[in-house]
Amino acid sequence: MPALSVLTKRSWSDVPRPALIIGGAAVMFFGQIVLVLAEYALLGAPPAHDKPLAHQSLQVRVLVIVVVMPFVETLIGQWLPIRLINRVCRLSWRVAGFGSIALFTLLHGYTDRAVAPILLGAVVLATVFIVEAKRNGRPVVTTWLTHALANACVLLLQSL
Repeated sequence: MPALSVLTKRSWSDVPRPALIIGGAAVMFFGQIVLVLAEYALLGAPPAHDKPLAHQSLQVRVLVIVVVMPFVETLIGQWLPIRLINRVCRLSWRVAGFGSIALFTLLHGYTDRAVAPILLGAVVLATVFIVEAKRNGRPVVTTWLTHALANACVLLLQSL
């Protein structure tokens, strides 16, 4: 019984940064696969979405999808709303997280069932950012790396 009480007293801030990055990316990657497969099983084949970088070389896709866009999206989708809501408006981390989740999801522009996987990613990235920010870590870098790793896994899967 003592082992159980130790587990229940742990918090997200106890998770080491590498585990937060890898775990967050794994939840995003595998969770999004599960959501897409569930949607496919329940609703059939999804509507086609444009893939704007499909005609680009692998090097360009890696640079944009794995490096540049996760960084830009971290700044716009997590850093800006969370810092604005939490520090400037002095609202709770939870409210800031919901603001980040809403903005990140809306930024992707989907209005169909593709929203569910994006929403999962938004929840994971907002959580990673807030965990790192609350422990005075490096929330932008940690969130960016989490997002970049998840995107790299998707790109790898698409390349197979």
